Amino acid sequence: MTTTFTYSSEVFFDELDGLGVFTRYLLHLERAQQKFFQELLGVPDFNAERDEDIYVVVHGVEARFREPFRKPGPIVVEYQIERIRSAGVTMRFVIRNPENTSVYCDGKRTVCKLSAETHQPTPWTEKFRTAMEAHQTKGS
Repeated sequence: MTTTFTYSSEVFFDELDGLGVFTRYLLHLERAQQKFFQELLGVPDFNAERDEDIYVVVHGVEARFREPFRKPGPIVVEYQIERIRSAGVTMRFVIRNPENTSVYCDGKRTVCKLSAETHQPTPWTEKFRTAMEAHQTKGS
């Protein structure tokens, strides 16, 4: 059984387009990933100089827009680790309402860890990989 990381976020009026439809899902995915990685690392902030495993770039995003989100208010972002590779991780995501009655967007997101010096892919530290694996299999 895969464990789900849950992040609550708030959509503000200025994030809606001219038709009143929310279009900034990727921004909220990024915020959720930051908190998820902080939790996995056991750190209170996002500091790539201290924690090399958060020096990542988005390698790919696959998103399906299910239902429009049309007004400011709360949303929930959920991540589940699907696949861990040497220098990458693919996570499934769902963006939904807090009551879990509407799914606005879902899909997959892959990030790649880079070396801060060379900007080339580099393996996760053993500690971070172990934390990801434990999160992936927690509850099995």
